[in-house]
Amino acid sequence: MAIAGDESEESFPARAGMNRLSLSDYSVADLVQGVYVAVEPLAAQKKLALTTKIAKSLPVGHGDERRLAQVLLNLVGNAIKFTEVGEVAIEASCSDGSFRLAVRDSGPGIAAADQAKIFEEFQQVDNTSTRQKGGTGLGLSISKRIVEMHGGRILVDSELGKGSTFTIKLPLKVDREAQTS
Repeated sequence: MAIAGDESEESFPARAGMNRLSLSDYSVADLVQGVYVAVEPLAAQKKLALTTKIAKSLPVGHGDERRLAQVLLNLVGNAIKFTEVGEVAIEASCSDGSFRLAVRDSGPGIAAADQAKIFEEFQQVDNTSTRQKGGTGLGLSISKRIVEMHGGRILVDSELGKGSTFTIKLPLKVDREAQTS
C-alpha cells in the first residue's frame, strides 16, 4: 500500500518503469473483450455499430497486457471519435507466429500524405474534424512505441472517404523488450 511520501513504482509509475514492459501471459480474446466493454457505451451513444471478430483457439500470448490494452483502447477510441456514421470493428487472429489485431472504421479516412505523420509525436491530421475532436497528438506515437517495444509493427491502411484500418502485428511471445530508437 502506498502512503504519502512513499515513492514506490506503484505510486509513481511515471518515474520508474514507464518505459519498460511488464511481461506475463495474457489472452488476446480477453484483451479485445475488455476494450469492447470499455468503449461500447461511447459507440452506442453515437449510434455506431461496434463489433468484434475473434478467431477461435487463439494461443496464449506473452507480453505486457496492460500496455497492449492501452494501444487497442487508443485505436478503438480514435475510431469511435472520428466516425460519425457506420461501424467500428475489432478483429483478432493469429498466423505465422504473430497475433494480428485490426481496428477498422467507416470514418472519414486519412489522406495518403498524412498517414506517415500520424505516428509522430504531436502530429495530427490538420483538418476541421481533427481540431473539433481534440487530443494531444500523442496517442498514436505512444501506441507505436509500445508495439515496437514488443517487437511488433503498427500499420494504417486508409483512403479519404472510405474509413481506416489500423493493424497491429505482434509476436506471440515476447521474452524481452525489443530495442527501440
